[in-house]
Amino acid sequence: MPTEFVPSGPDFERSNQKVTPMAPIYSCEGCGYRGAPFGQRRGDEVLSYCGWVDGQPVCAGKGKANAS
Repeated sequence: MPTEFVPSGPDFERSNQKVTPMAPIYSCEGCGYRGAPFGQRRGDEVLSYCGWVDGQPVCAGKGKANAS
């Protein structure tokens, strides 16, 4: 799932340019849960998941529970 970037604080100036601080919000690869806290690197990208089982990040279906 793509990472969404949202404003994380007030704008400020750096070198006479307005800067808006942004924070990443990760979505679970399996169910789309917004704010997936666990990541796993695969090649050049990091995949995000909503659960953790046996030392591995996995989809626990949290996004499906919120969709109902």
